[in-house]
Amino acid sequence: MTDELLSFEPATGELLWRGAVSDVDREVEIARHAWPAWAAQPVTYRTEALRRFADRVKAEAEALADLIARETGKPLWEARTEVESVANKVDISIRAYAERTPNRRIEGAMGLRNAVRHKPHGLLAVLGPYNFPAHLPNGHIVPALLAGNSVVFKPSEKTPAVGAKLVELFHAAGIPAEVLRVVIGGPETGQA
Repeated sequence: MTDELLSFEPATGELLWRGAVSDVDREVEIARHAWPAWAAQPVTYRTEALRRFADRVKAEAEALADLIARETGKPLWEARTEVESVANKVDISIRAYAERTPNRRIEGAMGLRNAVRHKPHGLLAVLGPYNFPAHLPNGHIVPALLAGNSVVFKPSEKTPAVGAKLVELFHAAGIPAEVLRVVIGGPETGQA
């Protein structure tokens, strides 16, 4: 295993990105430690942070689409539709969360009242594919963060630049760096 991961542009063979291979155990520990504070934030706080993320994606849409196209080799028009889907996922997730997780009271045995409250699970791992390197992992990251979970995201070793950029946009929007961690590496990193 090397200490560095390189990404080359398929169309030109040029070096596009380089980054250090992550220490998975360390990244997991950081995210696990950050989870309780993130889970304690009101859902309105998490919602607003994710809306800021969608705004950041829209503001940097062309640059993100260009990066996706360059790193995957897909046409720019297809990369643009992927970026649009990344931004749209936020509102879709917010609506779905509101519809599926209301607090409710139910009648219990012997006349007792019970309440159903939804709580975060903790730490989630998201493994990203190379073919939709922003949209598909985003479809798991956004709902997980909205629900109050912390996330360790490992982008495909074929598209680490897109994964790193996606996480950078989340952090710029106010998602704490300790709550959303990016893990760079090859298949052995994902297996860890």
